[in-house]
Amino acid sequence: MTIAITGGTMIDGTGADPVARAVVVIENGRITAAGPESQVQVPAGAEILDAAGRTVLPGFIDTHVHGTYRARDMRQHLLNTPTYNVLKSIEVFRETIACGITTARDMGGADAGFREAIAEGIIDGPRLLISLGMVSQTGGHGDYWVPAGLRIQKRAWLPHMVADGVDEIRRLVRELLMRGADFIKICATGGITSVTDSWDEPQFTVAELETAVSEAAAKGKRVAVHAEGLAGIRNAVAANVHSLEHGWFMDEACVDRMVAQGTWWVPTLALVPLSVEHRRKNKAWAGQQMGQEDVKDAQIYALMQDQIPLWKEAVKRGVKVAMGTDQSHRLLVGENMVELGFMVDWLGMSPMEVIVASTTKAAECIERPNLGALKPGCLADVLVVDGDPLENIRILEERERLHLIMKDGKAFTNKLAA
Repeated sequence: MTIAITGGTMIDGTGADPVARAVVVIENGRITAAGPESQVQVPAGAEILDAAGRTVLPGFIDTHVHGTYRARDMRQHLLNTPTYNVLKSIEVFRETIACGITTARDMGGADAGFREAIAEGIIDGPRLLISLGMVSQTGGHGDYWVPAGLRIQKRAWLPHMVADGVDEIRRLVRELLMRGADFIKICATGGITSVTDSWDEPQFTVAELETAVSEAAAKGKRVAVHAEGLAGIRNAVAANVHSLEHGWFMDEACVDRMVAQGTWWVPTLALVPLSVEHRRKNKAWAGQQMGQEDVKDAQIYALMQDQIPLWKEAVKRGVKVAMGTDQSHRLLVGENMVELGFMVDWLGMSPMEVIVASTTKAAECIERPNLGALKPGCLADVLVVDGDPLENIRILEERERLHLIMKDGKAFTNKLAA
């Protein structure tokens, strides 16, 4: 089947100037031509989707999500069956693609079954890359031990994710790769939601992190590292990880090394300020926390303000940025595009730079060169938005403005006149 999207202003994801009155031709789920109507011929018999007066973009890529469900209320979580959590996850993935995210890197929660069910069209959702879970040291961010003396299983379909020392990490990474992981996620610091650690304490040694990197590399895979505080960020960068997740409290020396090594930064800026705001509005949500989230969020948010000049300088100096939200049961499901405004305000990026970081740069980060661009040979992931995101990036937050959401040439949302 051949489809032609006509009449819109095309932003192709590469950073090139917008193209007015563009034509995008799609055949068998791939883009075969894209450019001004004076240069691209609409094939005879093509289904025509009229995008006049709107902007045509590639599908966006969120490089940091948690797409599987678990109840935030721990009592309820303990009463829910694993199959209930799996079925509730369908709604989470559907909400994620409904806001324009056509590809996502799941940072812990989804196993190969979710990835394949979406790929086969059994459930709706963004194309997934999976880590299965996040590797944690004993008492670390991914170890959900509670003072009652037990470990709470967050997602019953995942293997045990706690490892200590080089040999245990090697074994666990090998198991995750055996189970189909597209990349490895490991925690180099504590986190906001965990019970037994602080967000800024370092976790795992450089040697342990390097073991994960080398074992993943042996299978042609990469390592993404959760790191919030400076000491853990330094260890992650020293281990030459592929992507630094969060990375809020990096220093100038870290920036130097990230630029030299080509380390990706996925800053997930919106989560903490939105958590602080949401907690003020929703007392029930605030009361369901386990790991002193209110204290940690307040600490981090206050310190973030001092980091903004360094973040802006890091971007100017060439640190590679890919969009990611840390969407989870906690916040941001279906609101992923809120991240874009924070990238403009806190990183000093232009709307075009943010779009590129969410499309071709994000595709580069996840090593999928056939995604993120409106150019021949790429998979046909396309958004059509009512308005100009170069004038106001925040229009992408308004889901009613998304008149077309297409993945692999198939429309999930289609409000265009045929």
